[in-house]
Amino acid sequence: MLKNTIFAGLAAGIFGTIISVAYIYVFKYSPLEADFSEKASISYLLQINMLFGMVNCFVYFALAKLFRRENIAAFINGFLLSGAAISFALLLMFTVDTKLTFKNENAELFKDFYFFILAPIPFFSVLSWFTFKPLFLKSSAK
Repeated sequence: MLKNTIFAGLAAGIFGTIISVAYIYVFKYSPLEADFSEKASISYLLQINMLFGMVNCFVYFALAKLFRRENIAAFINGFLLSGAAISFALLLMFTVDTKLTFKNENAELFKDFYFFILAPIPFFSVLSWFTFKPLFLKSSAK
């Protein structure tokens, strides 16, 4: 079960990264032309998504072993994961960085919105976990 849980976490992290990169590039090619990929690089987005994916897979594995009932472990894990994503999104939304600068002029104009734009990214990791979990982990709930 640990191997499948790790694969689910890896798949969720990679898929969340793909979605996050696409999300950031929407702003680059939108009429705003705000290229935030200078700070929100692919490696930065990969770190965030893999952090959520891998920490979550180990938490899920520990809860499944602790409670011995997958439906209870899945509920508690989903509750904790949703809470962590909301907390991280709120942390990003209320972050004020006065030293934040961008080389891109359009991104510099919209730098006040940078952390607001990053706020949905933790939810991509969460949704990726809920998407890939059924593929890798069999449900033993009856």
